[in-house]
Amino acid sequence: MKIKTVDYGSASAGKDFVCSLHETGFAVLHNHPIPDNLLKNLDCDWRSYFDSEEKARYLFTNHSVQGERAGFFPLQVSETAVRHATKDLKEFFHVVPDGPLPPECARSTYGYKELGLTMGAAMLGWLQEYTPASRIEHLDESLSDMLCEHASLLRILHYPPLSGLERQDAVRAAAHEDINLLTILPVSEQPGLQAKDNDGNWIEIFGGQGDILINSGDMLREATGGYYPSTTHRVINPTNGEQNISRLSMPFFLTPRRDVILSKRYTAGGYLDERLNLINR
Repeated sequence: MKIKTVDYGSASAGKDFVCSLHETGFAVLHNHPIPDNLLKNLDCDWRSYFDSEEKARYLFTNHSVQGERAGFFPLQVSETAVRHATKDLKEFFHVVPDGPLPPECARSTYGYKELGLTMGAAMLGWLQEYTPASRIEHLDESLSDMLCEHASLLRILHYPPLSGLERQDAVRAAAHEDINLLTILPVSEQPGLQAKDNDGNWIEIFGGQGDILINSGDMLREATGGYYPSTTHRVINPTNGEQNISRLSMPFFLTPRRDVILSKRYTAGGYLDERLNLINR
């Protein structure tokens, strides 16, 4: 499994990106529009938030935006991945439009979201241009026109150090696929992210500091008749004492409007509801 590193500013960026996404479901973006200092500030701001007692003020039970749960989800109520029975070892914060947001995190978070949406539209434009026409001719609109800020979710994930009291089968993020079109993820300083190749082997995913990892999700697979895989991935537990430290992950799930028709079987809203029901069962 060879994930390409794509120079975002190069003349061949679009073709290289589409090729890597088609072959592996992943691509690494270098020289992208999100400044390194913004990513560092984002990381620092949210680490401070998760280290503070203030996080309980934003508990998800106190906040709801257009029926969506927003805010802080503690470790005790973490989700259970589809096909698994044990909750992940993580706490997280859902950042949604008009939802709660710690003021100390606002500047970096809004900056990241704005640039992420701009990048997302550009990448969906590349997909529209270089995907075989036979795979997308059934769509009523271009892939880039589907993107919806209010449907897209920024999730700030915090994996605390292991205490040694966890269930033996519990992991930081069990094997899963993303639901949405594309996911934007700054490369983490800590290891642990792995993807499953076509032979069933788990491959460690690496990237340079400041790079952005992109992966395709279930909705893009559905909209293109499987041309872009939604590759299974996971975050494993630290394997030794030196790695047993907090890990932060900040995926931005780029999602279409609910009324978008992905295929004869699904609208985006119907697809999302089906998958969330499996997660929240």
